[in-house]
Amino acid sequence: ILFGAPGTGKSFTLNKEAKELLSDYGYEERVTFHPDYSYANFVGTYKPVMISGDSAKEEIAYEYVPGPFMRVLAKALKSAMGDNPKPHLLIIEEINRANVAAVFGDVFQLLDRASNNASEYEIATTNEMRVYLAKELGVDKSAVETIKIPDNMFIWATMNSADQGVFPMDTAFKRRWDFTYLGIDDSENDLVGKYVVLGKENRQKVEWNKLRKAINTFLAKQKINEDKQLGPYFIARSIVVPKENDMIDSEKFGRIFKSKVIMYLFEDAARQKRASLFEGCFENSTRYSEICREFDEKGIGIFNHDIQIDCEPEDIPKGTE
Repeated sequence: ILFGAPGTGKSFTLNKEAKELLSDYGYEERVTFHPDYSYANFVGTYKPVMISGDSAKEEIAYEYVPGPFMRVLAKALKSAMGDNPKPHLLIIEEINRANVAAVFGDVFQLLDRASNNASEYEIATTNEMRVYLAKELGVDKSAVETIKIPDNMFIWATMNSADQGVFPMDTAFKRRWDFTYLGIDDSENDLVGKYVVLGKENRQKVEWNKLRKAINTFLAKQKINEDKQLGPYFIARSIVVPKENDMIDSEKFGRIFKSKVIMYLFEDAARQKRASLFEGCFENSTRYSEICREFDEKGIGIFNHDIQIDCEPEDIPKGTE
């Protein structure tokens, strides 16, 4: 499980490592957990499906429909039966946004890995699982009365540590995973030297990474935890790492900055510190719409004086770019 503050590049890192894992072929599925996600969604269940009846008319029948876990498991087991097993990867985004104990159910038992990297313990399959696996693997049902996760199947996940309160994970579940923390500045190298011009009254050239870190420094001084601060890619990489030069598109940046950064700070991370954080807005620091309007005019001038100094802006004389 990769975890860290929002914008630290968790999904980007998993995508990069997945390409390396599957460079010599293999299989990958991705699923995003949410509060209503269930064992039936994850492992499989009977669902109504449309079939062609005797009269050539479509009819509704109930069939076992596997979830992403069972699909990846079946493909991994089939690959493991060959002479050259390929890696099979299941990626779970936002794993803590669902009740993981309920979603994994008895599959939880399979997460303990033995020294050979397969599941240390097995679980019994239901009849519908046996029918599905026997068909997929081309074996008799008696061969799949129990299952284990094979050594060529991997389960990776991301978790936004700022959202741990959505569905807390119990210790027993956490103990079966390897956790890797992505620090708030771990992936900042690509941002160095990427500038954006902000403001209309007093136009200033600002490096996004320095602005981000200045805001984080302010939040840290206000005793706001790191997992609530801004990661390097809180604003999408495609915007803050321009391909052609070092200048970020001001219009795109401004629009996203208002709808993501200011909104997040206003509604969540600095909710109790609005007046101090948006010091430059004076009497309008408690109104989101006014903060956005003043940002268009003042740029970083909406923020606390310390933030304005720490981000080291470069003034742009009128009439020049």
